[in-house]
Amino acid sequence: MTPDPHEEVLAGQPIDHGDERALRLVRAHLAVVDPVPGDLAERVKFAMTVASLEAEVAHLMQDAPELTTVRTTDYDRATTVTFESGSLSIMVTLDEGEGSSTTLRGWVTAPGAEVELRERSRSSVTVADDEGRFVFARVERGTVNLVIRLDDELGVRPVITPGIEI
Repeated sequence: MTPDPHEEVLAGQPIDHGDERALRLVRAHLAVVDPVPGDLAERVKFAMTVASLEAEVAHLMQDAPELTTVRTTDYDRATTVTFESGSLSIMVTLDEGEGSSTTLRGWVTAPGAEVELRERSRSSVTVADDEGRFVFARVERGTVNLVIRLDDELGVRPVITPGIEI
């Protein structure tokens, strides 16, 4: 079928003011009915980190039935969080510090494991003691995650937790 030379091909035309207005209206509508989650950039960074580390992901353990996945800004701040993976469990307790910092105390089921705390612009590393305990002092507010490495065992992937908001 030969196209009619007099027929206007809209897809081939440059974007005009009417198109820009329509796109602004769609953007405004979506911002109201389905806004971009505030932590989307952090979640994307987390996914990229997991992929680059080829890590095993620990999952957040939920004890309370009212903790459901809902997009909201109203929440109660948890002070103890537990993660579990196929190879280990991690429990983290958050203690409010002075100013805007928090002390993160944790326990991992792999004594002697290297524990890395990843914050926005820095990373700190410690080694869990013989009972699996570890501490990070003066952790700034924001999203953090932990990477646990078992150095004694060759070929074992690190375990990484999802981000938690401190």
